[in-house]
Amino acid sequence: MDHDASIRVAAFQRVRELEARFGGAIPWNAIQTGFDFRGENVLLANRARGIFRPRQMSRGVLSVKTTVPRVGRERRYDDIASEDGFFEYRFMGDDPKHSDNRGLREAFEDRSPLIYFHGVAPSVYQAISPVFVTEWDAKALSAKIIPGEVERGEIILPESQDVRRYAVVEAKRRLHQAVFRELVLDAYAGHCAISGLPERRLLHAAHILPDRDRRGQPVVSNGIAMSVIHHTAYDLNLLGIDSDGRIHINRDLLEIHNGPLTKALQDTAGKKIASPPARDHQPNRDFLAERFEVFLKAA
Repeated sequence: MDHDASIRVAAFQRVRELEARFGGAIPWNAIQTGFDFRGENVLLANRARGIFRPRQMSRGVLSVKTTVPRVGRERRYDDIASEDGFFEYRFMGDDPKHSDNRGLREAFEDRSPLIYFHGVAPSVYQAISPVFVTEWDAKALSAKIIPGEVERGEIILPESQDVRRYAVVEAKRRLHQAVFRELVLDAYAGHCAISGLPERRLLHAAHILPDRDRRGQPVVSNGIAMSVIHHTAYDLNLLGIDSDGRIHINRDLLEIHNGPLTKALQDTAGKKIASPPARDHQPNRDFLAERFEVFLKAA
């Protein structure tokens, strides 16, 4: 394995570690620290540039990045996920010969894998890796990027168009879920609505109406911040929330006497969930009522 390829493998491993540490989406302050490689610090990305190659690499790029700007700031890149099975990534500026854009071309020529940091909130990124540059278009000032696969420890580019479409659909689904989670957790100030737990890494954004329902859109009013165990209980209809935000516990769970964790769930019965202060972020009462009917039938 050559030097650049070794750096890529170490970078992919670092990204997996960060995903496990933060439960999915990764904050920029963790990305920017980089990682240790043979006694040197190698950066994963650059705050100011969307296309990045660390100084330790000689060809291609290590990562590309799409940001979500803070309020009042302009989005520098307008990258899209196509229904044809690829992400379209815009060049840096309008000069195809710019060094960043040449790096993308080298990645295309070498079929080398890289990391796509896709913004899901200001300074928060969902990592899609590995990905490959499959087209480099000087006239359109853009490149096509496709998620890769890992088979038997090897990183490969899917050849089947159907597999490529599926990979992009799955990547888009993860991005939408990551965006939804960040929005909901921010609305609840990073606290579980049931227990008050303030640890984001242990919190989910629970859908009130499931995303398979056409009305179950990933908007804050269709979500509630819950700890992992409360979300699981909610999805299994062991815990229900009525239209007033009052918590109900399934009789099966109430009859279990098995330690403090079970009791902590049982003790939420009759209490009200905490709601966001913003009116348009508060749970949709009609959705709560409909979902509560499902809980009652299951009980």
